[in-house]
Order: sequence, then C-alpha cells, then structure tokens
Amino acid sequence: MSTHQIDAKITELDKAMKKLREAMTALPNRLGGFGKQYTEVTRKVATVITTVEAARPLFDTGRRRPKGRRR
Repeated sequence: MSTHQIDAKITELDKAMKKLREAMTALPNRLGGFGKQYTEVTRKVATVITTVEAARPLFDTGRRRPKGRRR
C-alpha cells in the first residue's frame, strides 16, 4: 500500500465522518443514546487515523513510479 492510497482512504473516511455528523444533526435529541455511540466512534476513528498517519513511513515501499520512456 502506497502513501497515495493511504491519503485516499483517510480522505474517504473523513468524508464519511462528515456525512455522519450531518445526519446526527437531523436526529431529535440524540435519539436513543445514539449520541454516545457517535462520540465513541469518532474517538476511535481519530485514533485509527493518527495511528495510520504515524505509521506512514512503514507503508512507503521506496518504489517510485517509472518515469516515461526515454526515446
């Protein structure tokens, strides 16, 4: 997995969390204790993101994309 793929996945995860937050604002009074679960999920996702970003150098294989062919 390259760092570009990691960036893409983190961006996707960030977009999903923003959509979830928007959906939460539509719920009346944090219906059925869902607010607590949302808070727990956001903390765990934040932990995952920071862990993956800290481990980013381990994912870099050192391989570079080949440049265009020389003629």
